[in-house]
Amino acid sequence: MSDKYPTYRLGPEFHTKLKRFVGKFLAEGFEHFAEEFERVDAFVEKAHLDDGRDDRDLRQSPKEKYLLELASFAVYDELNREQFNKRKNTLIIMPDCLSIHEKECEKVEKSYGFFCKRCNPECRAYEIGDLAKKYGLKIVFSKRKLAEQIEYFSKRMGDLSVIGIACIMMLASGMRTAAEVGVPARGVLLNFTGCEHWNDEPFASDFSFASLKAILEEKYGARD
Repeated sequence: MSDKYPTYRLGPEFHTKLKRFVGKFLAEGFEHFAEEFERVDAFVEKAHLDDGRDDRDLRQSPKEKYLLELASFAVYDELNREQFNKRKNTLIIMPDCLSIHEKECEKVEKSYGFFCKRCNPECRAYEIGDLAKKYGLKIVFSKRKLAEQIEYFSKRMGDLSVIGIACIMMLASGMRTAAEVGVPARGVLLNFTGCEHWNDEPFASDFSFASLKAILEEKYGARD
C-alpha cells in the first residue's frame, strides 16, 4: 500500500475494527441510556402502523439513530465551543414546540422567522427572552429553511454564533447546517418532545434552562 496519504489510511483490519467499535458503541449506549430511551421501541413499533403521514420516516426512526444523533450533537458541541466563544454576537434559535400554547401564541412572523412577543410568563420562550435580554441577544423561532434563516442573521448581525434548542433528531442536523454557512453553533437538547410529530395532542416541550445559561455564562460571564 502506498505511504502517500494525507490524513487517514484504512488498513486490512479496518472493517473488522469498525464493526467491533459500532457494536460496542450501540450496546453500551443502549445500556447507558436505557432510562432515557425506554419508550422509543414501543413508539417506533406503533409508528409503523402510520398511514399517509408526511413525517412517517421521522416517527419510525430506530433507537440506533437516536443514539447516533445524540453522540453527533455532543461531538459537534465540543468541536464548536472555541469558535463559538470567539464570535461577538449570538442568536438563540428556538423550536415552535416550546410555546406553551402554540395555537394561541402571539409570536409575529417576519421574513426570516417568528419572533416571540413574550405573551405568557409561564412559557419557556418567555424565560429565554428574559435571559437573552440580560445579554442583549436576539431570539427567534426556527424556520424550515434553516440555512437561509442563519445566513440572513449572519449578514445582518455579523460575527455571529448560534445556540440551537431542539430535539435529538434535529439538533445535530441544525448544527451541521450552521457550519455549512460558516456559523459556529452550540446546542441545548429538549428534555422531551411535545410537538405534533410525536403526539396526537401536542403540548409544550421543555429543555434544560441551566444548560442554556451555562453556555452564555461561559462566553459572556454571569449576568444575574
